[in-house]
Amino acid sequence: MNDLVFNPLLPWAVLIPVTVLVVAGCLTLAVLTAERRIHWLVRAAAVVVLALAFTRPGTPVTAVTERNEAALDVFVVVDVTASMAAEDWNGDEPRLQGVSEDVTRLVEQAPDARFSLITFAASSQTVLPLTTDDSAMRSALDVLSPEVTLYSSGSSVTSAREHLVERLEKSQESRPDSARLVFYVGDGEQTSGEEPESMAEVGDLIDGGAVWGYGTESGGRMQETYGYWSDRETEYIQDPDTRQDAISSIDEGNLQQIADDMGVEYVHRTAGTPADYDFPDVDRIVQEKDETTQAVSEFTWVLFIPVVVWLAVEGVLAARRIRGLGFLSTTGRGA
Repeated sequence: MNDLVFNPLLPWAVLIPVTVLVVAGCLTLAVLTAERRIHWLVRAAAVVVLALAFTRPGTPVTAVTERNEAALDVFVVVDVTASMAAEDWNGDEPRLQGVSEDVTRLVEQAPDARFSLITFAASSQTVLPLTTDDSAMRSALDVLSPEVTLYSSGSSVTSAREHLVERLEKSQESRPDSARLVFYVGDGEQTSGEEPESMAEVGDLIDGGAVWGYGTESGGRMQETYGYWSDRETEYIQDPDTRQDAISSIDEGNLQQIADDMGVEYVHRTAGTPADYDFPDVDRIVQEKDETTQAVSEFTWVLFIPVVVWLAVEGVLAARRIRGLGFLSTTGRGA
């Protein structure tokens, strides 16, 4: 049974003293005027009922909604190293601009799936855990930016491997019947000086996905990235050897190897081509029930019924007294 709640029209500090004072007055008059005792007792009861109505009693209304989710977990792994700021997407736009557009399109194709966003540079992190909230994913993509140039010290294209495997295993443990897809998004540029690790372990945990490559062979310049706290004017990253603007080029060999390890297709993404993916048919639907308190169902109107009846009776009695006074006045003039 739902708990009783109150939302008084007047503050309790006002309502209670006024009610006590008026009721006490009615009871006093009932004692002093024996011939009208019943009337004053009824009025005292009516005041109590009216005071209760002013408290606006009610019970919380709980709405139960069912949320349907496709049994599909999609992990989007995005390279946010400095090279992803290279300006060779759609002419002279940063590569991450293309990533944002393509992943947004990907989310639109599977609105009932759960999406997670993972970024990596020297290390990796989950920016957005698995969720069906499309707006949260879009917001995360809108603020996607490369690592701060000052902290850039070389990275591996597979630095997200262990973190991704951990997230996939947790997904498999919590929802074993769900399909899992991974979309690896980057330019394949290896700057750590070490060989990339195998992504075969990821392939053993997924049911599909793709590797999307960004960038061109001719490459593009990269603007430095400062933290949000800096108001410095951005400049292009310089090559320490030549003192000229550094150029970043796509390494499709690394990207193809990652795709082969994961057992998925590699696609070189270019502006103007649709970022479409043939999602698997998932007939398993997870139904979750959410219970939320939407409002309070008041029953103040029930208390107003006896008050209205009392007012009607008082009105009739008052009319009779007025008529009686009129009759007496007329009789007096006739005499």
